[in-house]
Amino acid sequence: MDEVDRWLDWIHQRHNEFDYRYIYLAYLAAGAPVARQGEITVTVHPDGNCLLRAGADDRGLVLAGDQERMRFAEHLRQRYCSDRYPSMRAWETAQHEDFLDEVPWRFGGQ
Repeated sequence: MDEVDRWLDWIHQRHNEFDYRYIYLAYLAAGAPVARQGEITVTVHPDGNCLLRAGADDRGLVLAGDQERMRFAEHLRQRYCSDRYPSMRAWETAQHEDFLDEVPWRFGGQ
């Protein structure tokens, strides 16, 4: 999982205040590996591998088959939810609420 952690750390550094969205979307993509475009791009290969990319400048993370996708999703749950959140959805919701609370401070709004 070292490669996964490096990729997640890169997302935190590169996508800063929206990192939680990329991570949650990567979690969802691992559960349903279908080709998609957006914040997380998924390329599904005929051999069952999928490539997750968080933006055009990301070289990506390859998940080799169903078992690796399941390990990836479990790793995200352990890293971000631990005992604090019951699910990745609850974690993402809490992160989004924190972001909204900080909007005035971050962007000088009211």
